[in-house]
Amino acid sequence: MSKGGGRVNTIILKGSLFLLICTLNSISSVNVMGQTNPPRAVVTEDGLKVMIGNRVVLQGERNGYVFVYKVTYSPMGRYFVVIVCGYECTDNIGYLFRADGSGKREFTGRWDYILQDKVEWSADGTKLYYYRINSTGADPPKGAPAEGWVVVDPASGRKGFEASRHLQTGQPYTVFDVDDLVVRSAPGKSAKEIGRLAQNTKGVTVTGPGKISGRSIWVPIRHKTLAGWVNQRYLFAEPK
Repeated sequence: MSKGGGRVNTIILKGSLFLLICTLNSISSVNVMGQTNPPRAVVTEDGLKVMIGNRVVLQGERNGYVFVYKVTYSPMGRYFVVIVCGYECTDNIGYLFRADGSGKREFTGRWDYILQDKVEWSADGTKLYYYRINSTGADPPKGAPAEGWVVVDPASGRKGFEASRHLQTGQPYTVFDVDDLVVRSAPGKSAKEIGRLAQNTKGVTVTGPGKISGRSIWVPIRHKTLAGWVNQRYLFAEPK
């Protein structure tokens, strides 16, 4: 009776484990199908629409753009940004959405455009950064906003300057929006020049935290055998 009872208990235990696994799988499926993990935003083949499932969340004819340039999700997947082409796909326009496609917000404006695809998320996904330009095809008025990196709070839409933009150690960056990026021996313009990095130089690695010098943030970098400090304004995170 003892051996038979042991076999019965084993069968009951295995059956209970099987039911538990099935229950967990069922809960997981509900999460995938529900709002926790909504379908990802996709661009239609003609480049005019952004869709989530079979629902259109952005459309060129209604919003007045030529075509979609890029879709970028936040690290935690709570938000996504749609970059659409403006003038020659350089003075681009940005829209911010929640993951389910709700909360549409245009965060750019006149004399306040994204340079190409220069958009980054903070590591925790709570801040969006974009590189603002006034225009590549016209002279801006005196009251135009300052160019450079701008931070956007995706929850409220509030904007400010780049002071909270922290470049990630070990992340590769590319030089942009400057003919030659000067590398110095210490933070700041007054430090000795020890080298230069041409525009579009890739694989520039940030090796530590930044330091404020004047109105700029400088970061220590390494590229091949060159190591020093550069103005982080001219570094853009390479896509992962």
